[in-house]
Amino acid sequence: MTDVTPPNLPYDSSDGEAAVIYRRAGTVTFFNLLSRILGMVRDLTIAHKFGATGVTDAWVQAFRIPNALRRLTGEGSMTIAFVPIYVGVSTEKGKAAAVVFARKVLGIVLLATIVLAALGMTFNELLTLATSPGFADEPEKFALSARLLAWTFPFLVLVSIVAWAMGVLNSEHRFAAPAAASGLLNLGIIGSVLGLSGYFDVPVMSIAAGVLMGGVAQVLLQVPSLRAVGCPPLPLGGWNDPDVRRLFRLLLPSLFGVAVYEINVIGLGIIGSFLPSGQIFHFNNATRLEELVMGLFTFAFTMAGLPTLSEHHAKGNWRKMGDTLRLTFSATFYIVLPAMAGLAVAGNAVVAMLYLHGAFGYADVLSTAGTLRVLVLGMPAVAAVRVMVPVFYAMGNARKPVIASTLTMLVTIALGWYLSGTYQVRGLAAGLALGTWFQCALLVIFLRPLAKKLAPWFSWSSMLRQMVAALVVAGGAYWVQGHGVWERGGASLGNWGVLLATVGGGMVVYLGITLALREPEARNWLALVLRIVGRSASPASKSTASKSTSSKSK
Repeated sequence: MTDVTPPNLPYDSSDGEAAVIYRRAGTVTFFNLLSRILGMVRDLTIAHKFGATGVTDAWVQAFRIPNALRRLTGEGSMTIAFVPIYVGVSTEKGKAAAVVFARKVLGIVLLATIVLAALGMTFNELLTLATSPGFADEPEKFALSARLLAWTFPFLVLVSIVAWAMGVLNSEHRFAAPAAASGLLNLGIIGSVLGLSGYFDVPVMSIAAGVLMGGVAQVLLQVPSLRAVGCPPLPLGGWNDPDVRRLFRLLLPSLFGVAVYEINVIGLGIIGSFLPSGQIFHFNNATRLEELVMGLFTFAFTMAGLPTLSEHHAKGNWRKMGDTLRLTFSATFYIVLPAMAGLAVAGNAVVAMLYLHGAFGYADVLSTAGTLRVLVLGMPAVAAVRVMVPVFYAMGNARKPVIASTLTMLVTIALGWYLSGTYQVRGLAAGLALGTWFQCALLVIFLRPLAKKLAPWFSWSSMLRQMVAALVVAGGAYWVQGHGVWERGGASLGNWGVLLATVGGGMVVYLGITLALREPEARNWLALVLRIVGRSASPASKSTASKSTSSKSK
């Protein structure tokens, strides 16, 4: 798959850096949107088929480790370390040297992940005991979780190949194939659950089979694009290569620096294994809804901006780095703030309409929605962390993000353990949200010494305009969703109308208010949406988009 630029764009590359980043982010957002929709369908399929039971708890816990690595690599954490070095090698030594470097990295990645997968499959019971100690008193649940874990560990090899391909392709300014990959994982699981569950002695094993099928499809999808940029996925040996050694010195801190959110989820899952059956699945569903927004938009802009940040740093242009960082913050928060407000006040409605069917009852809806309301309070912090961490790695500074991540992990696990004793699954969510705000604060402190070099790297005026609009949307959404009868879920046509009015009306009102307040990102996002849906912009729209992006690049 290759990146194709649709005709009649609202802007072109001559409009400046904002247009370039928005165009790249548009490609990632389009494919991520498809993937996230499929991800929701996947979760709904599992909930409908198996409910919120000990069986689904076993699945969630078993897939935590492979899924954490999928999110880290598939959503760009490995790319944060890879792209700056690949771009540097290509700039200094030429494209051929960069390709050799990439193939050497692939050889080491394959060797390491094959060994890791073999160890995971061999010691699956010990890993299950370590990550789900609460299952030890329930032998059937424990055995099922260990079996599922063994089946899914080979996925680590497949997703690592996809992550490597993402690093290469993003460095070459190709974003479509890596962004589309996760959709195939979801299709594999959906197809396997619906079509193969009857062929397994334990039907839930069909989910694990779908993971492997989807992983193979993800790898195959990358091959045409890799060949197009002259970098076939053929591994080479070469640990002694100085650039390879430099990458791996940066890679582990890079993964840990961004991975703290996933590590915290795993740690909280250990605590959650002692909670009543079903609550782990409620926590999983709530985090999935939160990540629907975070993965879709935050990831898109951090990945779109990373090559640009790396290029500015390689040229020593600190002011342009600050401009890129400011743009990324404003563009990300433009979506995160209203999404947080909407999910906080309409959580019951969203969860009921998505999950209330089959074996998933209304009590499960209330527990999931309550957990979601706590989780979304940390959404701005999650977004800020994902935006700031790449700046440190673009500058080759891994130490400070690692310090922040280590302290955050300790704070989050401690808070989750303490609060879950009183508030159960909502306490886990509170620990995660508070811990992420702690990490955000530390990174801001660490970034302050660079503030003069980076110029004004955060727009408080933009944040204020977005917050005002988001608060208005929250008030309106709360009033509209109050007209639904959510105990009936999707069985009520009236509920669908109320939900549509809540979501669609909120989007229109938010866009209208931010346009009225002259928020630049409102015009940029409007242009991006027009591009994604393939519509031709009117001359007036083009003029507006051009003025916005030109003003941002000044």
